[in-house]
Amino acid sequence: MTTALSNGIAANEDLPAVCRRINSKLAAFLSKSPTTDRLRSVQEHTKISLLAIAKALEVYGLDHIALSFNGGKDCLVLLILFLAVLDEYFTLNAQKPTTNFTAARVYPDTPESLVTASTCPSLLSPTESIDSHSKQESENTPPAQQNGDSISNGTDDGPSPSQKIHTVYIHSSHPFAEVDEFVAQCVKSYHLDLLRYDEKGGMKHAFEVYLSQNPEVKAIFVGTRRTDPHGGSLNHFDLTDGGWPKFMRCHPVIDWCYGDVWGFLRELDIPYCSLYDLGYTSLGGTTDTHPNPALQRRPSLGHVSGEANGDCVIDEEGTSPLQDEATKERRKSLVACFRPAYELEFEADSKERLGRDR
Repeated sequence: MTTALSNGIAANEDLPAVCRRINSKLAAFLSKSPTTDRLRSVQEHTKISLLAIAKALEVYGLDHIALSFNGGKDCLVLLILFLAVLDEYFTLNAQKPTTNFTAARVYPDTPESLVTASTCPSLLSPTESIDSHSKQESENTPPAQQNGDSISNGTDDGPSPSQKIHTVYIHSSHPFAEVDEFVAQCVKSYHLDLLRYDEKGGMKHAFEVYLSQNPEVKAIFVGTRRTDPHGGSLNHFDLTDGGWPKFMRCHPVIDWCYGDVWGFLRELDIPYCSLYDLGYTSLGGTTDTHPNPALQRRPSLGHVSGEANGDCVIDEEGTSPLQDEATKERRKSLVACFRPAYELEFEADSKERLGRDR
């Protein structure tokens, strides 16, 4: 499995070409006869998620949609699914005469009743106005666009070669270098028009600033799953709660389990952040995220020392003392101590966040 973003991605691919390639790969995956229960589960969830994403595009249009992306496995699955649906969206919009894009037209074999919503998606739900103080420069105000290219949104005439995807990256105040590097690679490879915000001011404030700077955005794709904190009662579509800036939260992968996520990424050979190969299963910041102890390669007898022979140094609580891991090179040595994230299988959904302090 290659984690670097060099897997079949041509340096000169524009967004429509990327979407076409990914949609072809996804179509081949869905056409496979399921040989295991896991593969069947991933295929079923994929079809429902594609329909939910298509429904958002049908209602809002690409100009009014953004993607919340932090380099983690869940939002990576969401990004890949979004790109696949965009291929269908671009294809229909480019036809002469133009064929209206609808979820039912593109995915007729998946019942629309499988897409759940607490509030009917509607462009009549405007983004909440932002107080003038929220518009002022702050620590959460993003730097100039990293790519240097201005976004050119799609029209009924089809996608522009310079098309990019509205993307918001709310990052930890103590981000992993590997996460930032992976996000930067995704920006380039998947044509993301990404704006960064520090989470230290709070997620609510970060979204307020983002929406004040991007008032055309009415719906945001979020990679929340039902087993995540506060994810238990969510639907595919939910308006934000009172007190939050108003936008439609779209949760296309809400019903996926941990095994589905890794089944999807590995089956389609999608590059992912290198930290997942070091035992990390849920990514936050360097001060609150550690390799998952459930993935530790435990020695046969008691405490051991010395990594020269491939053993892991274990502290009194039986976990690797990551507080001393100050460099990227040091963290890479954890491969000798922890199995990769995709090997977490038994009770994976309940153990996924064992490496998180919060």
